[in-house]
Order: sequence, then structure tokens, then C-alpha cells
Amino acid sequence: MEKTIDLSKLIKILKKNLKWLIILPIIFLVISLIFTFTFVKPKYSASTQVLVNQKQMDNQVMAQQVQSNIQLVKTYSEIIKSPRILDKASKKLDGKYSSGDLSNMLTVTNQAESQIMDISIVSGSKKESKKIANTIAEVFSKDADKIMNIDNVSILSKAETVKQVSPKPLISSIVALLLGLLIALLIISLKEVFDKRIKTDEDVEEILNLPVLGSIPDLKK
Repeated sequence: MEKTIDLSKLIKILKKNLKWLIILPIIFLVISLIFTFTFVKPKYSASTQVLVNQKQMDNQVMAQQVQSNIQLVKTYSEIIKSPRILDKASKKLDGKYSSGDLSNMLTVTNQAESQIMDISIVSGSKKESKKIANTIAEVFSKDADKIMNIDNVSILSKAETVKQVSPKPLISSIVALLLGLLIALLIISLKEVFDKRIKTDEDVEEILNLPVLGSIPDLKK
């Protein structure tokens, strides 16, 4: 006879092991919060936008020029991350950060079919994130025309606002609770699989497939 999942039995098992389902998630949550606020240093992101566009364009060639600028955006994205730009930015920042340091902090993105590039910097300081992002954008906008022989780069918006990107206590807490719950369910499952002791009349009927004729009451002292 095939065994089927008995919902009432499953609920009974969960109730019996309710302490595991409560204690383990709480333990994981506490550990996560302690780790997050004690060992994880805050990181802050600041972004500036650069526009790739001719300052003066004839209406007849505008459409072609826009398409050309869009195609150049990918090239400019790589130029921003190049040692030439980052070395100059490093010098302008008084050598506080090497070009390697700046490269690790830097992310350059752009939306599809867009002439706008976002230069984002993530560091451990709100002030430094803004300063570095604006410095790289300034160096690039001045150097781009020398590299490409086209004066079509300008700063659209400077980095003014800063947002904290890590740690994220809420996400960490949710993950910790779910992980604790998962481990609790795993422990309960292993206990039920490997615990072969017969504890109730129902166990006798289920495991031995025999009717219970009588039972001896538990005599309390």
C-alpha cells in the first residue's frame, strides 16, 4: 500500500517541533544583525551623467549625428575606464587613490539607444563618492575631444545626491530568517526519517500494520 502525505500528521509534526521553527530563525536573525552592524562597513554610491552630443548641429544631419553619438557611447564607456583618464583623475585627487583603486570603485552604464552615460562611484565615504565621480566626469569631458578629435562630450548633471548601497539590513534579515526556517525544517525532516521509535498507538498501526488491542497507561509518580 502506497504511503500518502497525511496533512494532519504533518501539522502535528510541525507543532511538536515548533520550538525549532521559532528558535533557529531568531538565532540566524540575531547573528545576521550583529554581523551587519559590526563587521560590514557602509558603502555609498554617487553618480554623475555625461551627455554625448554635438554642441552645434545642422538640422539636416541631426538624425545621423545622434545615431553616430549613440554608437560612440560604448567606446566612450571604455575610455572613461582607461588608465589615461583614471591616472589624470588620480593626480587631480592629490594621489589619494591609485588608478586601480578608482577602477574598482567605478561603474559606467548607459541605457540602450541613449546618448547619456552614468558614471557611478561606490566608496566608504559620502563626500569622497561625490568628489571622485565629479572629478572623473570632469577629466573625461575635457580629454575626450583630444582622444577622439570630436568636441561632443559635456557634463549633463553633477553628483549631488548620495545613497547607501550596503549593508541592507532588511534584505539580510529576510534572508537570515528564511535560512533559519529552512535549516529548522531540514532538522525536523531528518529527525522524522531516522527516528524509528514507536511512541503512539498510531505508530503501531502505521509501522506494523497491526490493530492495537490495548495500551498500558502511563503511571505518574
